Amino acid sequence: MRITKKKRQITVSEQSRRPGCKNKKSRVLAAGCVLAVACLLTGCGEENVENALAYRKIGINAMAEEDYEAAIQNFQKALDQSKGQIRNLELDICMQKAEALYLNGQTEDAIAVCDAVLEYDGGYANAYYLRGNLYLRQKDSRKALEDYERAAKSAKMDYEVYIQLYENLNRAGMQQEGRGYLEEALKLKGKERYHLTNRGYIYYLMGNYEEAKGQLLLAVREKRKEGEDDKAELYLAQTAEKLGDEATAAEYYNAYAKDHADDSVVLEELGNIAMGKADYAGAYDYYQRGLEAASPVNEQSLRRGVIAALEQQYEFERAEDEMAQYVLDYPEDAQAAREYEFLKTRTAAASQPGSEQGEPEESDEQTQ
Repeated sequence: MRITKKKRQITVSEQSRRPGCKNKKSRVLAAGCVLAVACLLTGCGEENVENALAYRKIGINAMAEEDYEAAIQNFQKALDQSKGQIRNLELDICMQKAEALYLNGQTEDAIAVCDAVLEYDGGYANAYYLRGNLYLRQKDSRKALEDYERAAKSAKMDYEVYIQLYENLNRAGMQQEGRGYLEEALKLKGKERYHLTNRGYIYYLMGNYEEAKGQLLLAVREKRKEGEDDKAELYLAQTAEKLGDEATAAEYYNAYAKDHADDSVVLEELGNIAMGKADYAGAYDYYQRGLEAASPVNEQSLRRGVIAALEQQYEFERAEDEMAQYVLDYPEDAQAAREYEFLKTRTAAASQPGSEQGEPEESDEQTQ
């Protein structure tokens, strides 16, 4: 589980599943987690999965709203429903609680929860991964690398773990160590769409775009399994873009967008492609759809796209209105502030009797 406000959930591997109530191990885990902010209760009783899931959902919603105290409390209530019965659900909730503790500034408590989980299940990849993240935030690279290595060994066929280890280390300035995990992931065997998609993306991350294209072309030809939702078309579009193949990039961005109409990042890319083709009305539509998506992660760049598309359609008054709000919301964007002054001169000139709106070339440089 990545420690960010917008994160991907790592699927817990099946080998860490522990059905039923295991008295001895339950007591060990309970004792450790009582010391580590009371993660679980002792004693085997009747489970109440429905209540646990309800409290877990409330905790997740509180996390999304950045109310970490409420998230911690509700994750604990979810764990209290277990009455000591340790399953995959309880271990996952422990990880969510540990993340909430970290985001609430309680890093040591979060590490202690991971410690307690690993006392119960020494092969639980998520706990090693999360604890490694916490150590990395504390600048303890030695312990972080040790836990990442254990996470990779426990994850087995989970490409996402390797990719996230790479991304974390790359951001921390440890590019060589991160690349090593990508190389390890390439050793995983398999010819299904899942394997082809992930290998293609790994080649993309390594900058080997021709190999990435080959793997991803094979992936998109494979039928997607029911319930499977990968990003083969998206990765292929991004790879084609890197190779300068705009036609293929547009084709696969559109293919991906058909099944992911609310993906704001893809809609922005489609808007950029439309801008490059001078289809400014189409670009405006893509940017607007991106802004209408649920919690777009790229809202700022989408709003700049909307303004640029309006300018190119000579809609200077609307562009000025959009920019007026934009500069209030993003005062650090000095280039936008200069462009706002330029737009005001455009609209002022257009309002003069007998004036004609000129060509928009002057604003091109400003909108790049």
